[in-house]
Amino acid sequence: MTYLLQFCGFSDPLQVFHLEQSGVDVGPAYAGFRAFQLDDLLGWALTAAQARQWDSEGIQRTVLSEWMERAEAIRQWQRWLRQEPAGRLLVAALGTEADWRTRCEQLLRA
Repeated sequence: MTYLLQFCGFSDPLQVFHLEQSGVDVGPAYAGFRAFQLDDLLGWALTAAQARQWDSEGIQRTVLSEWMERAEAIRQWQRWLRQEPAGRLLVAALGTEADWRTRCEQLLRA
């Protein structure tokens, strides 16, 4: 199965909570990070994999691969995050192709 990891931008904790709650059963899993580090991202991704019964090894490969392939972009996100006010979080989303398709369909219906 293919998993897609995206970094969505910055948001406040309440909006991140709303995203997390809106995707509990369908759509990508969302999380907010203030210290944006590989260990935190991987820990969240593996927890999401367990909750959604995704392939943990596939999730781990996806996260590590994306982290390595997007190293410069990730450093840029980390720099931007340090410039954001203390209450802002970097939002990441992870899901299968079907999860992302469902999310896009939800947005078009709204």
